Amino acid sequence: MKKQIILILAILLIFTGLNFSKKRKVDSIKFPKLKEFNIPVIQKASTNNGIKIRLIKSDKLPLINIVAIIKGGSIYDPETKISLADMTAQLLRIGGTANMNGEEVDAFLDSNGITIRISASFEYFTIYMSCMDENLEKGLEILSKILMKPGFDKNKLEEIKTQFTSSVQRRNDTPQPILTREFNKILYGENTPFSSVLEYEHIENIKINDIKKEHKMFFAPENLLMGISGPVKINDVKILVEKYFGDWKNTAHIPPYPRVKRVRNDFKIALANKDSLNQNYISIGHIGTKEDKKLQPVIKVFNSIFSQGMDSRLFNKVRTELGLTYGVGGGIFQNKLYKGKTYFSTFTKSESTIPVIKAIFGEIERIKKKKVSEKELSDAKNYFLNSYVFKFSTPEKILYSKLSDEFYGNDENEQKELLKNIAKVTADDVFKLVQTHLKLEKMKVVIIGNEKLIKGNLSELGKIKKLDISIKPPAVKEIIPDATPETLKKGSMIIKNLYKNKYKGFKKIKSFKMTYDMTMSVRGQQMTMGMDTTKVYPDKNFTEISVMGMKFTRIVNGKKGVMNQMGQKIPITEKQIKDEQFGSEYDMYHNMKNYKFQFLKEIKIEGITYDVIYISNADKKWKKLYINKKSGFIEITESLSTQAPMIGVIKSISSDFKIIKGVPFSFKSKTIFKKKVVRSAKIKTIKINIKVDNKLFILK
Repeated sequence: MKKQIILILAILLIFTGLNFSKKRKVDSIKFPKLKEFNIPVIQKASTNNGIKIRLIKSDKLPLINIVAIIKGGSIYDPETKISLADMTAQLLRIGGTANMNGEEVDAFLDSNGITIRISASFEYFTIYMSCMDENLEKGLEILSKILMKPGFDKNKLEEIKTQFTSSVQRRNDTPQPILTREFNKILYGENTPFSSVLEYEHIENIKINDIKKEHKMFFAPENLLMGISGPVKINDVKILVEKYFGDWKNTAHIPPYPRVKRVRNDFKIALANKDSLNQNYISIGHIGTKEDKKLQPVIKVFNSIFSQGMDSRLFNKVRTELGLTYGVGGGIFQNKLYKGKTYFSTFTKSESTIPVIKAIFGEIERIKKKKVSEKELSDAKNYFLNSYVFKFSTPEKILYSKLSDEFYGNDENEQKELLKNIAKVTADDVFKLVQTHLKLEKMKVVIIGNEKLIKGNLSELGKIKKLDISIKPPAVKEIIPDATPETLKKGSMIIKNLYKNKYKGFKKIKSFKMTYDMTMSVRGQQMTMGMDTTKVYPDKNFTEISVMGMKFTRIVNGKKGVMNQMGQKIPITEKQIKDEQFGSEYDMYHNMKNYKFQFLKEIKIEGITYDVIYISNADKKWKKLYINKKSGFIEITESLSTQAPMIGVIKSISSDFKIIKGVPFSFKSKTIFKKKVVRSAKIKTIKINIKVDNKLFILK
């Protein structure tokens, strides 16, 4: 066997021409010096009402690109209306104009090959437009209508709010956004513009008048910086902008820029447990400083040497040498207007969490004790200098970079000066930087992952704080009075009588099979689905959904579940399963000790008298039951939904009751959300206590 291995190696050497004893030819190649790179001239003009126009003339393609920046953005969102800037940007784009609805605007853009996008970032709004040069005037005309006289469509705002509620619901689906969010909260403090977290109540708080105020506050001619690239002359652009934007007289009112406040934390490790993960996501760092232009060259060289790229120290140590991750990065980051972050992030198997943290801290300690080598210094400079040109590879990239420089008040020659100063950075400069900007004693560690799988004692690294990443439920406006012994006694008596009379069949029910049709309203469109459900009590459920020629299955077996749709398997969490069981007729009967039944009032609705019972449990789940005093059926329920698009209080109305083997079933029902019927169902067939093959509930 040993001879065979030697023979194989010899053959490989012959065919590849490898020679391990000599220096590779590639190492002796001398590359010519790069030509000096010159950024194209930016032509400038201004309109009479203050719009600043910047142009890069490019005749390569008959295509016009416009990028406009408006000071504003999410940094100015009110504390109770997070995402106002984002919603404003989206509504401006899809909400139409004073004379055209959103669909008409879209049709106009499509027919003329014009693209318009509007977005909100941290410190400004960005408007992007692209079109053929022959359609520039049409593009500027429709853009002026969108920016100056938006339609403020209330229905479109509701569509946007539905999308945002979905994003809140899904915000804990993937670990990296959780890590970023929680790390910012640790460094900048909670409830600040630098670490704001969107909640359901913020979305509910935003009304159409808030959008109008936001638009009036920021969208004004003197606050608009417009950049254009393409085969056009600056004077021609100015004439068109004057023509369509010249009547714009609004004045911007920019609020004071918020300040970063000092945060004091008495812990070293912050941990958010997420049992579904087998990898832990980690960030290590502390709050930094505002931008110091003199330090920028040194910071860029340090980041390249220490934490950015496949040749960096962190990558070589944590990835290559220890094999603990596929990626690690970070660095020292300064911001123009507020303090940045110094941090390093990675992900690793849960079992390797402590070794990874120790390895990163070890590399930080090493670079603070000894200067970087001349080779590291040279490689970092060359990489940055040779790759920097790609930031300016297209007129659009150059234009955006120059607009950003002007927005932040940078000198026109700052980019060239940066390149010159990077070439001058020394090992002493880097060493001095790390002494002042890498503060081990202030560094916090944030971990998102499975706490149970961490090997070793995490507390050896420092004091631990457990993070709560649960999503705050939507606010409920109705105030429920405190329960008293009398209201609890009366509520329990009503529920016991309910199960003694009309609902007594839930004592012996074992299973059922039901077919029914469900109609849902999705963005104003009706969609009907065929449903086939088999349930075995207490905790098994199989549902097949047929819609538009496609079939989906939803399976729940005990504490686990899965939704199979279009080749995807989406897990159903234990919490979702538990939430669905809460308040069901079966669960209330068999687990009555887990509930509080509070009598609220007797109420008459459309001539029918109801007893209203407020049920709740230790997890603060709640539901209101409206029991028809005459029929004895639960005909109306109110509950809090956290499933998009219905985020908030929903009302379900049941009718056409039929009792089958002692069990009452509502053959017709409808769900109401925000005074609109969003779902209705009608039972076609139902069978009670049938024999069911348990293979149906295998999670597949």
